[in-house]
Amino acid sequence: TNHAVVTLCGRLAAALFVVIAVMITYEVIARYLFLSPTIWAGDLALLCQIWASCLGVSWLLQHQALIRIDMLIGRFGPRLRIIAELWSLLVIALFSAWVTWYGAQIVIDAIAINSASASMLGLPMWITQSAIPLGFGLLFIQCLTEAALVLTGHLQPAEEVHV
Repeated sequence: TNHAVVTLCGRLAAALFVVIAVMITYEVIARYLFLSPTIWAGDLALLCQIWASCLGVSWLLQHQALIRIDMLIGRFGPRLRIIAELWSLLVIALFSAWVTWYGAQIVIDAIAINSASASMLGLPMWITQSAIPLGFGLLFIQCLTEAALVLTGHLQPAEEVHV
C-alpha cells in the first residue's frame, strides 16, 4: 500500500541522514587529524542528502509535518479548514506532477548523453537526478491519498494552534 511505501521511504531518508553524518565526520577526521582528505565523502554526502530529502517529503506530508500556516488555518471553521487543506493539497499535487514530469525528462536526457558529474568521482548524473522524479512522484501520490482521506472524513485538517 501507499502508506507502507511512504513509511519505508521515510525510514530510508532517516537512515541516509545518519549515513551523511558518518561520512562527514569521517571526512573531517581524515582531513584535519590525518591530513588525508577523501575524494568521495563530499560527493556521496550530497548524493545522500538529495535522495533523503526527496524520499522524505512524502513521509512529511503523510504525517502533516510540512510547513503550514496553522495560526491562520487554525482560526477557520471545520468546513473552511477542509477547503483550505484540499486547496493546499491540489497546489502541492500540481507542482509535484510538473516536477515529476520535468525531472523524468532530465533523467532521460542524462542517460541518453551519458552525462557524469564534474567531480573526481564522475558519478553518472542520472543517479542523482532520479531522486527528483521518484520523490516528487511519491509526493504526488501522497497528495492524492491525503485528499481522499480528507474527503472521506478519515483525516482531519490541522486543528487550531494555541500560541
